[in-house]
Amino acid sequence: MSLVCLLGAATACGGADTPPDGGPSGPTTVATTGAPSRTPVPPPSPTAPPAPATYSDFDGDHVSDLVLTDPVATVDGVYSAGYAAVVPGSPDGPDTGRHRVITQNSLNLGKAGQGGAFGRTVRSADLDGDGTADLITGAGTDTVFVVWGGEKGLAGGARLAGSAPVTGDFDGDGYADLVTAGRSPSTATLSYGPFSRAGAPAATVPLDLTPKDRGPDSGLGPDTAPGSGPDSEGYYTARLAAAGDVNGDGRDDLVVTWTHVFADEMPVPRATAVHRGTVRGAGGVSATYTRLKDAQGRNVYGADTLTADVDKDGTADVIVGRSCEVIGEEQIADGGSRLTVVYGGRAGRGRAPKPTTIDDRTQGLPGAPVSTGCFFGAAATAGDVNGDGYADVAFTAPAKDGSTMILVVRGGEKGLTGTGAQHLAGLPGTPRLALLDTDGDGAAELAIGAARGDFSGAAEVRVLRGGPDGLAEKDTGADRPRRIVPADLGLKPAAGDAFGWDFGH
Repeated sequence: MSLVCLLGAATACGGADTPPDGGPSGPTTVATTGAPSRTPVPPPSPTAPPAPATYSDFDGDHVSDLVLTDPVATVDGVYSAGYAAVVPGSPDGPDTGRHRVITQNSLNLGKAGQGGAFGRTVRSADLDGDGTADLITGAGTDTVFVVWGGEKGLAGGARLAGSAPVTGDFDGDGYADLVTAGRSPSTATLSYGPFSRAGAPAATVPLDLTPKDRGPDSGLGPDTAPGSGPDSEGYYTARLAAAGDVNGDGRDDLVVTWTHVFADEMPVPRATAVHRGTVRGAGGVSATYTRLKDAQGRNVYGADTLTADVDKDGTADVIVGRSCEVIGEEQIADGGSRLTVVYGGRAGRGRAPKPTTIDDRTQGLPGAPVSTGCFFGAAATAGDVNGDGYADVAFTAPAKDGSTMILVVRGGEKGLTGTGAQHLAGLPGTPRLALLDTDGDGAAELAIGAARGDFSGAAEVRVLRGGPDGLAEKDTGADRPRRIVPADLGLKPAAGDAFGWDFGH
């Protein structure tokens, strides 16, 4: 199915080394660097927590709100201070008339500094357990801000230590938890919800996520004994990536990317591992892990890592986009750029499907994409575009003419396939993407943001409506793509800005 030229005039037209068998499993040894520390906030109520908030539903109307960030924008005269703009969802989609622009300065939690890049990483979760989502974003190298949701929308905030926030319910108690990276390599802090409005969690556990598995097939370089040698300290470190319940035990699991730091000091992904969530009494996440492999037994890794249930079996699947690699300079990944899905599954219920690799040889893909160049599988995002209950995945891919296309690949009983895929062609650069239901009809819209490397200050965001047939192909009437420009949000972009740089996930 084609979505050619929908953008209109704006465009040219561990443990185990195998994929989970019923989900990652193994001992529940806790990866901590100390005993859980409790903060003086009331314990969770004995009654059940409120129903989980809809993703990015900051006002409790059960419709996702659209978050648009620009971490390089100048704010109050400070270069690259950054902001996050929130556009509430409505039955007609994003309602720019009720937008709010949030900066570090507007939270009154310290002045933004040059290069703070507020909005660089965005997450959404109900950290205080009130039934509405809270906005979570970072600034600088060791600060995370939480802006509290409520019936009247976002208001008030808290400042926490850490970076690279990831959210999930890691102990299965129904309250969202927060993991933030520490200052030392491969360290993190797991903060249990519910949080107080001052930002105090119910408990915290320090995590040591240092990779310990360096078997002969690790693909990580010369073998060394666990915990010894230079490769185990500093060269291969774990970076927080995503969370999801991959084995169906009711607790979210932590997905981390193992990276190698080459001479140019840029961390380059080399493997992906899953640490199982544990009960609160055990604390933390499992010290053992499952290192993810593709159908050929090779390490799965890449720049974009997320989780979603693409086969509707009730467990999270891990989706990894492997586009370019930066080793001194950008270069094509070995074997070409691609998207890989490693399926979760419930323990004891048979094997999960074999991992799926999506590339230009995948049957059914429209638009003749290529994967031998960079960026096939980049900007990956997941959501249900047609409301059938299966998560679909949107990502970018290069076309033969050098332009960029967006591919939307459908989930189904057999997992992610090219059957029924849609594409949008003729885009410049590599745009940012998000799938989320901003009109509450059960089908996700596709938001398309600033192209990678496009700092012209003239960027815009387009929102394509989802529905039973997938993304709307019409360019007329109610199905016309929603166009949001900075002026709609009271913003005056300057050269160097990147409006719509991120939408969170």
